[in-house]
Amino acid sequence: MMRRIVVVGGAGFFGGAAVELLRREGIEALAGSRRAAGDGAVRVDAEDAASLRAALRPGDVVIDAAGPFQARTALLARAAIAIGCDVIDISDSLDHVLQVEALRPEIEAAGIRVLTSCSSVTTVVAILLRAGGVRAPVRVSVFLAPASRETARPGTSGSLRHSLGRPIRLLRGGRLATATGWSESRPFRMPEPIGAARGYLMESVQAITLPRLFPHLRDADFWVDSRVPGMNLVFAAAARLPPLAAAIRRSGRGGLVLARLFGSTAGGMLVEAEDAAGRIERSRLFARRRSYLAAVAPAVLAARAAAEGRMPERGLVPHDRHVPASDLLSFLDRLGIERSVESSG
Repeated sequence: MMRRIVVVGGAGFFGGAAVELLRREGIEALAGSRRAAGDGAVRVDAEDAASLRAALRPGDVVIDAAGPFQARTALLARAAIAIGCDVIDISDSLDHVLQVEALRPEIEAAGIRVLTSCSSVTTVVAILLRAGGVRAPVRVSVFLAPASRETARPGTSGSLRHSLGRPIRLLRGGRLATATGWSESRPFRMPEPIGAARGYLMESVQAITLPRLFPHLRDADFWVDSRVPGMNLVFAAAARLPPLAAAIRRSGRGGLVLARLFGSTAGGMLVEAEDAAGRIERSRLFARRRSYLAAVAPAVLAARAAAEGRMPERGLVPHDRHVPASDLLSFLDRLGIERSVESSG
C-alpha cells in the first residue's frame, strides 16, 4: 500500500515544484502550508508542534521544503520521531543540518528515516562525485549559477543573502575554518549562455557532510554567482562594509525586483573534484529553463521510494544513499537538465 506523502511548504517555490514533480509521476502528494485549503492540501506549520501533530499521521513520508532553513529549528524532525513519520528535507543551512543530526539517537530508536539536505547542495553533489572518476578527492569546490529570474522569491533570496558579510564555515586543511561570506571570489566556466562566470564564497552544508563520505577530503567550499547584473559587485562591496551588509540582509526587495526583470533564466551547477595526484574532474549540470528542479529531484525520488516501500535504509541516511545514482541521473535527464564531465591533469 502506498504511504501518504505530505510536502510541508508545498505552497512555496521549491515545495510547489516538488508537488508538481510528484503529481507528474502519478503520485497525489498533499501540499502542506499554513493557509492550505481545498482538495490535495493540508494546513500545517513546520514551526508549530500542535499543527504538526494535527496534520501528520504515523507512516507518512514528509518532504520538508519550508524555507528559509537558516531560520528553522529541528521541530519537524522531533515531531516525526514522536509520530512515526519519515522526513526528507531540502535544507541548505549548515546549522539546521547540525540540529537534525544531533537527533541521530532518537531517530534510530524510533526506527524512522531522516534524509537531511536531500537536495542539489549535498545529495546531487555526492552522487556526481561517486559517479565520477576522482575516487578519493582531496578538494571539492561547488559552484552554483541559479536561474535567478525563475527563483526570485523571498525564501531563496534570503538564503543567498544570509552569508553576506558574516563569518562562514568551510573545510580548509581538513578542519572547519572561518571566512567572511562574499569576501572571496574565483572564476568558473559553464555552458552557454552562462559561459564565463565568477563565484563568490558562501557557507554550505558540504563543509560537514562531504568529509564523512570522502575521508581523504581536505578542502571543500561553495561559490555562488547571483546571476543578476551588478548584484555580485554590490554584495562583494557590502561584505567589507558591515552596516551595508546588515541592511541588505534585512531587506532584499530591490534585489527581487532586479532579478525578476534582468536575472538569468538559464542555470546550473559545477562540481570540481581534485585528487592527491592533481587530477581534476569537473561535472556540470545545466538547463536553459527550470534548472532549479535539480534542487528537489532527489527528495522527490526518495519520497517515492520510501512511500512505495523500496528504501531499505533507516535512521539518518547518508547522502550518497539517499537515491541510487542511476535513478537520479536518469531523472535529471528526463527533466531536461544536461550533464557534462571533463578531466584534466
